Amino acid sequence: MADALIGVVFDNLKSLLQNEFATISGIKSKAQKLSDTLDMIKAVLEDAEKKQVTDCSIKVWLQQLKDVVYVLDDILDECSIKSSRLRGLTSLKFRHEIGNRLEEINGRLDDIADRRKKFFLQEGTGTVRESPNDVAEWRQTSAIITEPKVFGREDDKKKIIQFLLTQAKDSDFLSIYPVFGLGGLGKTTLLQSVYNDVTVSSNFNTKVWVCVSENFSVNRILCSIIQFITEKKYDGFDLNVTQKKVQELLQGKIYLLVLDDVWNQNEQLESGLTREKWNTLKSVLSCGSKGSSILVSTRDEVVATITKTRETHRLSGLSEDECWLLFKQYAFGHYREESTKLVKIGKEIVKKCNGLPLAAKALGGLMSSRNEEEEWLEIKDSELWALPQEILPALRLSYFYLTPTLKQCFSFCAIFPKDGEILKEELIQL
Repeated sequence: MADALIGVVFDNLKSLLQNEFATISGIKSKAQKLSDTLDMIKAVLEDAEKKQVTDCSIKVWLQQLKDVVYVLDDILDECSIKSSRLRGLTSLKFRHEIGNRLEEINGRLDDIADRRKKFFLQEGTGTVRESPNDVAEWRQTSAIITEPKVFGREDDKKKIIQFLLTQAKDSDFLSIYPVFGLGGLGKTTLLQSVYNDVTVSSNFNTKVWVCVSENFSVNRILCSIIQFITEKKYDGFDLNVTQKKVQELLQGKIYLLVLDDVWNQNEQLESGLTREKWNTLKSVLSCGSKGSSILVSTRDEVVATITKTRETHRLSGLSEDECWLLFKQYAFGHYREESTKLVKIGKEIVKKCNGLPLAAKALGGLMSSRNEEEEWLEIKDSELWALPQEILPALRLSYFYLTPTLKQCFSFCAIFPKDGEILKEELIQL
């Protein structure tokens, strides 16, 4: 994110240099030197951001750079405020203080600029491009189908629908069917497809979709069910009242409830699902008519074990051919010509996705704006594929090739809780 931060400071420095305040206060030469030094450092940032993943010394160097740039940004803010307040007239004391602080920053940046040489960083190749059309809209999980076409899940879909329309329909008790699989396998997409299927819709009086995520709060889930059915905001401060309200809405109905992305409680996640929480929720929901069902998607097998009343549906990866079709849909679209050379490289990239739809989508989207063979080869042969697997390599690559502005925006978005509502104005203020 250092490149995005430096970009912001560059703009502020440019504004300062164009303002008569810089000349009057005697800091124009120091500001110009800062701009020149940052320009030299910025030239190698792309390579540094890439290499920091495997080189701790470069990671430390980047952190020191960010620390200095944050301080500089604060100083520039002060200059901007003083400029507007004093309208060109500054005290001798302020000029002296600002001059000394900028001199200190120049010294620290000179040291950082000198130390960059020992890392043998290459100047940017221009692979990270800024384009107003590249901004992708993040979505919360919902019942609405967002994929233009789902590949490789026909058999999974048929099996789940068959369960809903036969075994669950004939059961006198609430049927719960977990769908288990690794993150990125397409569990949400599969359940969206099932949820919106015409034959499924015609067999249920009421359908409800709730995105649960890490925080398994019985009260929050019940409030979400009420809001989904009534289409009105509901603040359930009293659990007993909320439980009765849900039962009134579901009593005598054949309903289908999807609980998407359920996590288990563990040492790292105290707010996850427990058997006690599940028994409480299940007792409230066991009020529907014969045939009522719950589909649960999870990446945690413990969740599947706690919730299931039937055998767990285990989702596997896509075949290489199915993964290619998904990748191609995002990389080439309907109108882009499929170059023979790019197709050949693309199929090699797809092999690295290991059957994960999320990886194929992310990489397909990344390649959609790249037309040169060299750019495709750069992704295929990237060293990032060989790194430890805490993060999917395909997603790490997608992040690395975001524009500086989007990297910064992504980092700010990560401050907010998962599946929480992000207010545009609040995000802008960050």
